[in-house]
Parts: sequence; C-alpha cells; structure tokens
Amino acid sequence: MARIISVANQKGGVGKTTTCINLGAALAARGRRVLLVDTDPQSNLTIGLGLNPYDEQQATTYEVLLNPERGASFAIQQTAYGLDVIPATIEMAAAEMELAGRIGRESLLREALQPCVSTYDYILLDPPPSLGLFTLNALVAANEVLIPLQVQIYALRGLAQLQQTITLVQKLNPALRIGGVVCTMVDRRNNLSTAVEQDIRGRFGDMVYQTVIPQNIRLAEAPGSGLPILQYDATSAGALAYTALAEEVDHGTKA
Repeated sequence: MARIISVANQKGGVGKTTTCINLGAALAARGRRVLLVDTDPQSNLTIGLGLNPYDEQQATTYEVLLNPERGASFAIQQTAYGLDVIPATIEMAAAEMELAGRIGRESLLREALQPCVSTYDYILLDPPPSLGLFTLNALVAANEVLIPLQVQIYALRGLAQLQQTITLVQKLNPALRIGGVVCTMVDRRNNLSTAVEQDIRGRFGDMVYQTVIPQNIRLAEAPGSGLPILQYDATSAGALAYTALAEEVDHGTKA
C-alpha cells in the first residue's frame, strides 16, 4: 500500500514544490514506484516536470476531482524520470467554485486515489500554500504530512498554524499525522539561519529530518529546464541533499 504524503505548508516560498518534485525523483531513483499529484492551480509542479499546463489534450487533477468515481488512473502521465504525475492547470481555480456545493467535497481526491494505492509505493501530493478546498483534499487523502520549513524568523509561526489545521483535518481523517519536518533554504554560513534551525530542532526533536536542503542555485535553475535536480545536476549540493532526504524518508519501508 502506498504511503500518501502531502507536502504542505500554508506559507508560500518555502520550497514545497521543489521538495515534492525532487524527493519524488530521488525515491524513484531508489527503485520506488512514485506518483506525484499537482493540486495547485499555479501548476508549478507540472511545469517543473517539463509538462505544459496549457495542453488541453491532457487530463488533469481538475477532471479527477470532478469525476472521482472514475479513479485517478485516467489522468496519470509517465515522465522520463521514473515518475508518474497527474498534472494541474489554471482551470482548477474554477473547479473550486464548481465543487463548493458538492457533498463530500473534502474527500474527492481520497476517493479518486483509492484504486492507485496498490500500484505505487509513494503518492506525493503538492497542494497550494493556503487553506482552501485543494489543500483540504490533499490532507484528507494523505496519511502523512511532510512539512518543508524555511529557516527564517517567521517559519515557526506558519508551522503552528499548519499544526492547528492538521488537528482540524484529523476529525475527517483520523489517520493523518506529521511524518516529518525538513529544513529548507539553509545557509549555515549565516548565524541567523543556524540559530533558527537549532530552534526548530529544539522544539520538534525527532520530527525534524537530519538532512537539510541548502540554498543552492542549481535547485533554483532546474524547474526552468523542466527537470528534477537529479537529472539537471546530479553532483550539485541540492541533488545530494534530496538523495539523502529520500533515504531518510524511505528508511524502514519494505523493499
């Protein structure tokens, strides 16, 4: 059965989509079967994998949410990186209004993904950085939340808000738990960055992964080429970090 992980943070710009793409690619490189699901109308994950969010021929998360009884398989696309993906488009913004009056609207993605859970080892969900219907669907569908946390002064405030959200969602999805926190955009030459990282580790202990994701120009460049960092520059600090994070996340998972 797949581990369904929502890579979530209500604060934007923390490396959420970067983590979803590159953790997924690193898990695939370890031989795991991985599906990425873009549930953000901004379509950054879709673009970061080299797909065109304006391609009207492709099925997307929009159709999956509107037709959950069909399952999600019809919208899955294969990539050249050992990853499968359900892309998103800007039209998802309209879907939020269409689904507003739907009974059970917060569980549509969970219903659609059920036929896929035996096909994959990991299903990684990339919701928007907000608490709307798409984020709610991603949290209800998941059994874990992986929280990318930028090491800056406002990070802990955002994390507290996300913890409150998870507590609320657990009424709909009691199995949901925080799988881990990963520190992103870390610059250990910066005293403030180091101090905030130490504060995060002091507050959350073993919940925080040992691996940190550094500030790395190659990580910033990779989405422009539509490539995960392992394909863009496998020797970069960013690629090595996500390889190490994948090993931590995958630890204990049966071969």
